[in-house]
Amino acid sequence: MSDPRAQIQQLRTLIEAAPALPERSDWLARLAAIEQALPTAGGNPAETERLRQDVEDAEHARDAANLQRMKVAGQLNTLHKSLAAAVPEVPAGKDAQSDALRRIEHLVAHGASAPGAVEAAKAAEMDAPMPGRAVLEAVIAGERKFTKAQLEFTIAEAMVLTGWAKTPLELMQEGEPWLAELILKNQADAT
Repeated sequence: MSDPRAQIQQLRTLIEAAPALPERSDWLARLAAIEQALPTAGGNPAETERLRQDVEDAEHARDAANLQRMKVAGQLNTLHKSLAAAVPEVPAGKDAQSDALRRIEHLVAHGASAPGAVEAAKAAEMDAPMPGRAVLEAVIAGERKFTKAQLEFTIAEAMVLTGWAKTPLELMQEGEPWLAELILKNQADAT
């Protein structure tokens, strides 16, 4: 008997049949409250399945939105780190956005005067937790592997892109070049 309403009715019958049961009226009141709180879809398997699918779809949409938010935050963080590496003579303040704008103004006014600025900015991009195009292309070419953070991010993105059809382990078995290709293709399709 899997119908919750039928189970509640059976329990109510047992409680009513036991007049010596302590707090009998309290138990009956609790059962009535539980029964009233049960969703009406409980008796309709098709409606229950539709609601279950709606919840799953909402969870997938939430995960995709969270991933997109993480991507934007990662890109912004990488940009700030690259600017800091390219223009180390502009000291960091409390506001990363203001720092970035001051560094851009310095680059416009003075150019890249630091000898290793370009290399430092490139290194910051290659080590960013969210792999950019240069990292993806290097992984596809077999020139490097993802860092741990990049691999974790890439697997999360691949799960979204494949519609949660594969587990993280199954995605890892495809190999890092395959993952990089999937992500790079998605980036190209989005532009």
